[in-house]
Amino acid sequence: MIRYLKLGKIPPTPHTAFYEDGKLLMEQCHTREGFNGAFSILYFRIPPTDENAVEKLTIPGFCPFEPLEDQPLYRRHIRTTEMKLSGDFLDARRTIMFNADVHVGMCKPTTTSRRFFLNGDGDELYFTNKGSGCFETQFGVLTFRERDYVLVPRGTPYRIHWEGSAPEFLVFEGRGFIDIPSEYRNRSGQISMYAPFTMRDFRVPESLLTYDEQNHGDAPHKLVVKREDVLTVHLHAHFPYEVVGWDGYVYPFAFNIHDYKPRTGKIHLPPTIHTNFAGNHFVVCSFVPRVVDWAEGAIPCPYGHASVHMDEILFYVDGNYISRKGIGPGSISLHPAGVPHGPHPGTYEKSIGVARSNELAVMCDTYKQLRLTTAAHEVEDKDYHMTWLAKEGG
Repeated sequence: MIRYLKLGKIPPTPHTAFYEDGKLLMEQCHTREGFNGAFSILYFRIPPTDENAVEKLTIPGFCPFEPLEDQPLYRRHIRTTEMKLSGDFLDARRTIMFNADVHVGMCKPTTTSRRFFLNGDGDELYFTNKGSGCFETQFGVLTFRERDYVLVPRGTPYRIHWEGSAPEFLVFEGRGFIDIPSEYRNRSGQISMYAPFTMRDFRVPESLLTYDEQNHGDAPHKLVVKREDVLTVHLHAHFPYEVVGWDGYVYPFAFNIHDYKPRTGKIHLPPTIHTNFAGNHFVVCSFVPRVVDWAEGAIPCPYGHASVHMDEILFYVDGNYISRKGIGPGSISLHPAGVPHGPHPGTYEKSIGVARSNELAVMCDTYKQLRLTTAAHEVEDKDYHMTWLAKEGG
């Protein structure tokens, strides 16, 4: 979805016989939008359809999750640092907010996993709040580091390994799609010179995945599949993710938030100028350290606004937040459509004359209302909505 990529060996022409050591390889087309969208073609040593059993599975809090029954309309603050999770990257995943277009969750694994996961409901965008390691996928091995976004296309089997301390991720599941915004591409599909990033900022799988008995274990090999928010476990008699090669436009990739090139104006620009990814009726934005507005009298602090068509969430990563008090790394604020919101009292006037912002944060704006889950409500700051009551200082 970034550019054409080829890894390993492929035949000169698709859909023709391709052998390895006298054995015919299985071609598989990984397509999007039926056969009308982007696609990749993979060549498997053992067909990925080689499964001998299917089992049911539930992971409460992730699949299924429990919506908050009563959700009055007010500003909310979720303290994700208080979420105590354990297990592998599936057991330690919780959905905290959702609508028909996007599910937002936290993933805090404490143990590595021998099982793989395939999301049949949507593309997944991981933001690495902590940690480094690799995503093992059928498209190959993709390394990640702290502050990386990692996009895993729908239908891609993968698992997460890490080095050193356990990682922590914010996860977006785009029920339609997640991609580079179309306005950042030119007519040829290339990322344009007007985009806030370049083609060179995106990292792709570096090597094909090969079976290792010590790391991957013996059969049966488990693949957890999610479809319509129901999990099933598919058992394979052989390791099903070894490919000789593949090519195409569909594959996982990584992008570090510090490679985002922010835009600044003489006066304050709307937050969506920081859009990094786009989905079906939602966007994901990156706020990075930057020079702020420079016109005489400009107010760098975000102006109050009533975005009556969109809910807004902000995941605070690092730095000082020019418009908020009582917020720290790991906080998620939800400002719903229909409720005006803006800077906390005192921060508006105080920002005048500030030359730089050092905040690091991830924002998501959605057209449909975001519903909380009970997992989010358990770590919610119930008094957040009332923190605007002090006298405004500017």
